[in-house]
Amino acid sequence: MKKPKYQYIIDYIKEKIAKGEWSIGSPIPSQRNLAKQFEVNRSTVLTALEELRAEGLLEGKAGKETVVTNNTWTLMGAKSSTNWNGNVTLGVHKPSVSMVQEINKAESNTNLIQLSKGELSPEMFPLEEMKFIVQKISNQLTSFGYEEPKGNIHLRQAISDYLKLRGIEASPSSILVVSGALQALHLISIGLLKRGSTVLLEMPSYLYSLTVFESAGMALQGLAMDTEGLIIDSIYLTKENGKNILYTIPTFHNPTGALMQEKRREKLIAYC
Repeated sequence: MKKPKYQYIIDYIKEKIAKGEWSIGSPIPSQRNLAKQFEVNRSTVLTALEELRAEGLLEGKAGKETVVTNNTWTLMGAKSSTNWNGNVTLGVHKPSVSMVQEINKAESNTNLIQLSKGELSPEMFPLEEMKFIVQKISNQLTSFGYEEPKGNIHLRQAISDYLKLRGIEASPSSILVVSGALQALHLISIGLLKRGSTVLLEMPSYLYSLTVFESAGMALQGLAMDTEGLIIDSIYLTKENGKNILYTIPTFHNPTGALMQEKRREKLIAYC
């Protein structure tokens, strides 16, 4: 006997909850999205949600989102449930604000230009050249285990050679390869700065870096900027010497896109 349409929605939601994809405290998709996904009218969705509420799996009020309040394992074992989303707020690392969470959700939407990530347009990547290079080095692959702690020595040597062309002397042993800017900022925060230090930065600044500094116990102090970036005269020393750092993005500032000119860069270096 064929199942009623609303039962497919019930089974789908239960599976998501049971597998932990939708943890306790997580909002489920809207009635409109569920109706579109299962190609049914909203009354069918409402029937499914009412049954799940009756089982104690969901909770929702008129005009507000419906959230997961229990899971099938909890119901079977009659144990108290854990709100993992609530526990996130207890951790050392600060959770993203709601607006940032909305931005993150939209990142997979290919119809939008993702300004938040600061990525190059896909058309600008040398895809064919990269395919050729990957095929060329495929026969040189050895182990897939851990690299050296500082990163692949050949990569560090290449970075060192590149920096020499720009007038910077940095030996491969003095270079640490990180997974991205946020890991570098995190290492600086916990490894070089005292807790309670003040981070001077442009206002506004790179959105994701702010949480890293705050989670490490740093105070943030915004500095003025214009079309060329940070205004040097707005920089000041904090009361306690040795407990402040200047964090600036002079090249294509995120999020304003400002580009600091050479004269101001020289003045900034001299000031520091």
